[in-house]
Amino acid sequence: MKIAIVRRRCGFDMGGAESYCANVASGLKADGHRVVVVADESTVTTVPFRQAKITGRGSVLKNLTFFMESRKVTGALNADLVYGLSRVRDADFLRISDPLHSAWLQLGYTGNPLIRMLRRFSLRHSLLLWQERESIRSCKFLVTNSNFVKKQLGSIYMVKPEYCFTVYNGVDHDRFRPCSEKQRKQLRSSLGLPEGRFLLLFAGSDLRRKGLLCILQAVSQMKQDITIIIAGSERVADAEALCQRLGILDRVIWLGFRADMERLYQAADIFCLPTLYDPFANTVLESMACATPAITTRSNGASEAIAPACPDLVIGKAEPDALRQALEYFTSLTVDERTSLREAVLKRSRDFTWEGHCRQLEKLFEKYCTASKIPTGSGD
Repeated sequence: MKIAIVRRRCGFDMGGAESYCANVASGLKADGHRVVVVADESTVTTVPFRQAKITGRGSVLKNLTFFMESRKVTGALNADLVYGLSRVRDADFLRISDPLHSAWLQLGYTGNPLIRMLRRFSLRHSLLLWQERESIRSCKFLVTNSNFVKKQLGSIYMVKPEYCFTVYNGVDHDRFRPCSEKQRKQLRSSLGLPEGRFLLLFAGSDLRRKGLLCILQAVSQMKQDITIIIAGSERVADAEALCQRLGILDRVIWLGFRADMERLYQAADIFCLPTLYDPFANTVLESMACATPAITTRSNGASEAIAPACPDLVIGKAEPDALRQALEYFTSLTVDERTSLREAVLKRSRDFTWEGHCRQLEKLFEKYCTASKIPTGSGD
């Protein structure tokens, strides 16, 4: 089968969605499919790449030009199936992995209801909402990475469940794996991390949405001496100022972008992502695969992976008090209890592999590839 996979950027060492594109493109190619990545940039040299060039400055123009150009490129490829991984038109299967913009406008912006409503009519938000609606309206079927997002598609866009399939993300277990306690101590030392201190790891570049400020506030309320490691972002003035006001500036370590995230997961006592909204944050799976428990919110589809192993680490909302209680629960565990929990999250993580993910996609593609161009049941 000739499959065109569409995403603006594709690469293993980029963000989570870009890494997903690289993993799936490589996996489907390894299974014998003729795969072509349609992107503005791709660093996956083993998979053919066709450029849909973006133009202009700023996210609005870049998103819009890729939305238009990618359709032209895929139309000329004569592919058997188009698998869209972002807002793209006329995909056979459209995967919703970025936050649904309509949902984010509801979840991520608080305050005056009138201002929240008017925000939807700004140029940026109007264009993103239009692209989102067009992508959903024009595709044949939808793939989500969590049941959380599948429910959102039903409530916001009236997508019928028979047109929408949940296929959980995978994780690279060769890269993300546990290490021995001796190796862990050596790793902390090599990274210059405090010996004997409780280490909390946060990773992300969108600090507001991912909940960093919630972590800072929660930790400042705790008696235990906790060091916070921040990866994926350089120092931010607002966050530094908050640390100063809270009196925890000397307990925060900014590491910036890291290509060796597996080492940080292995070194940490716990990974924390109190996100306001994430369809499925793969960082949670990566941490669990390193046998490091993770705390997140129900507004993260990846909570569906954590809950069976430890429901006490899933909090309702990104609120400092709720996060503090989850951290106090974890820090109160005995050594044996923590060991059991590490074993439980590691075992749970092994249910999520890229090989299994690609097998599920192939079954869907083979079953529905010949379907005529029908709407997703979105009510349009």
